[in-house]
Amino acid sequence: MIGNIIKARTFAAVAHSGQKDDNGDDYYMSHLIPVFNAVTEFTNDEEVWMAAILHDTIEDTDVTYEKLVEEFGKRVADLVNEVTHEGKADDYGFYFPRLKTADGILIKLCDRVSNISRMQNWTEKRKAHYLSRTKFWKSEGPKDGLD
Repeated sequence: MIGNIIKARTFAAVAHSGQKDDNGDDYYMSHLIPVFNAVTEFTNDEEVWMAAILHDTIEDTDVTYEKLVEEFGKRVADLVNEVTHEGKADDYGFYFPRLKTADGILIKLCDRVSNISRMQNWTEKRKAHYLSRTKFWKSEGPKDGLD
């Protein structure tokens, strides 16, 4: 299976070749590798690892879902598709209608952590918006005694 991990990493590096993040750093090294590394801390499932390194290919490159199925199988392609946003950003952020499985949510949480760690060149408004969309708890605590 290690050959499949190398194949996924190479595929992602080629697909994202030349892309830079908001800090001007190589996107593959500054974002995709950290997301991959984070996911490997929480699961031994190599298909989830492959989906983690490939998680932005549908969203940010010309790679299609069908190409991912062909190259890596349906489960990996389904996970990448699950964490791919739908439509354009609005006042509430992007919409992730397929984000439902524990494996998909694990990848998305690691993606969010990576993005939060790389916000240095974002405007204050963009930072505040992203953080508000990432926060999923109530600041005041539970009112019904359940948590």
